[in-house]
Amino acid sequence: MDQPQGIFKIVARYVPYFRDPKHVLVFKLDCLLLTWTFIAGILKEMDQSATAQAYVSGMKESLQLYGNELINFNTFFSVGYAIGLIPGQLIQTKVRPSLFLPFCEISWGILVTCIAQASNAKTIYALRVLLGLFSAVFWPTAVSMIFNWYTPAELAKRIAFFNVSDAAGGMFLGALQAALYTNMNGVHGISGWQWLFIVSGTITIGQGLLGLVIIPDTPSLTRAIWLTDAEKDLARRRMAEFGSNTSNMIPTKVVVQKLRKLIVHPVTYFFLAAFALSAWANRANSYFTLYLEGLKDSAGNLRFSTYQVNVIPMGGYALQILTNLCLNALSDWKQWRWQISIAPAFLLGIVLSVLSAWPSDWRVILVFYFLTYATNAGSPSLLAWVAELLKKEPEARSILVALTVTIVYIGHATIPIRVWRTSDSPTYPIGFPFATAFIFSSIFVQLGLLWWGRRNTQLAEFGYEASGVSVRNDEESSEFSKDGLGQFGGDAKNDNVKVSAIET
Repeated sequence: MDQPQGIFKIVARYVPYFRDPKHVLVFKLDCLLLTWTFIAGILKEMDQSATAQAYVSGMKESLQLYGNELINFNTFFSVGYAIGLIPGQLIQTKVRPSLFLPFCEISWGILVTCIAQASNAKTIYALRVLLGLFSAVFWPTAVSMIFNWYTPAELAKRIAFFNVSDAAGGMFLGALQAALYTNMNGVHGISGWQWLFIVSGTITIGQGLLGLVIIPDTPSLTRAIWLTDAEKDLARRRMAEFGSNTSNMIPTKVVVQKLRKLIVHPVTYFFLAAFALSAWANRANSYFTLYLEGLKDSAGNLRFSTYQVNVIPMGGYALQILTNLCLNALSDWKQWRWQISIAPAFLLGIVLSVLSAWPSDWRVILVFYFLTYATNAGSPSLLAWVAELLKKEPEARSILVALTVTIVYIGHATIPIRVWRTSDSPTYPIGFPFATAFIFSSIFVQLGLLWWGRRNTQLAEFGYEASGVSVRNDEESSEFSKDGLGQFGGDAKNDNVKVSAIET
């Protein structure tokens, strides 16, 4: 049996948990890979919110931005983001994530600092498009890395931990940016709003440089200096025990063949619809602050001060973090994928139904608005569920996640224009019923995925080859088997035998 090495060999004498090399490996992954992705997620939230914060902190007056520039800033970013999602994942079938992701992070940080020196809106528009392109790589790649390193019993709660980084950012970064503006305004002749971009971008550059050391690629490719050779081998064996293949460098022809299979596969459309509909429904709590801001008592006075309006949603973010971590830990423990994915969605459907009716008591509305945060906990289990269905197809699941995020982002950019109109605030007679329909539709689609998955178990066992359509030609399969890289569809010879038996 493998034994812990290095400092963990000493620690294991006093802490029995670390006597198992698997525990040491997971501990290292949590402390380095998972923590890096979590902090990077917070920094993304800080960088993306810096423009809006700077706009109300002096940038509007300095650059004479008195039109629709702020809306346009978000639009140009969205355009770049949507364009960059899928190509960013395709590039990583040829370039190591440990090189490509830090390159994008460092480039992103440099561009953020450049906004501080922008002299007009057109310059910021160009920078925002580039920011969208480079930032599009991060979220799908981070999820893909978690897929590649963690087993099913560990997966959902790690995705949940990473996923709540935006909520953690929403809790703390507004206060941080306000402090920067207050304390740095005028230092070295630089305005406070410019310091927001300089500090945000500089931290992101440092995070990208750390990524060059921390990001371990995949078990198949890893050359991480913080993993021993025995741990690298253990990581490969751990994933193989569960029948999971991990991402690798593969020929362009194979990528094209996989994309063709992905486009026509039922799981693609089940997951895309379920995830997107759920994400669009969860948009409802984005307008909680507007509700608090305009809430008045019977005398016409505002019920909450500006300070309270900023603080109250922090309780919602805390609730979101708690429910995400607890429910998805339960998902891993009991392997309740569809149950944990659907249960919060069903509760959200009830909550949104109540908000659609818009009760007369503001206290009731406040409680149900808070519950929208508690119900935003199903997506990590849904991601883990699909990762298990596509455990033989690591490249396909990475591209699928990117494709889904693209659709979600397009929806976030377009649906609110008609559905969540500012003039309809706070009752949103169109928005809440639409969100209710979205979430119940997502539940229906997930039940369809459950039905399909139980009747097509060979997908998880054999990958796309289970359908009888090989995504590799014999010459490439033989070449990659010799190199030890043929891990994206299982062992060709054995799989073909097994598939033939199924088809018979």
